[in-house]
Amino acid sequence: MAKREATCPYCEAEIPLDDNEKEGDEVYCSYCQMRSKLESIDGKLEAIEEEE
Repeated sequence: MAKREATCPYCEAEIPLDDNEKEGDEVYCSYCQMRSKLESIDGKLEAIEEEE
């Protein structure tokens, strides 16, 4: 089974995802430590910048 990943919107590192994340969940980049929010774009979960 292929691993799911999202791209960090801040540093463009790959953020590994488990199978239980859903739209609206927060994820943290292990490289730059920034928090992102998952959003479904064209049926795929993408990490987007958190609004302050």
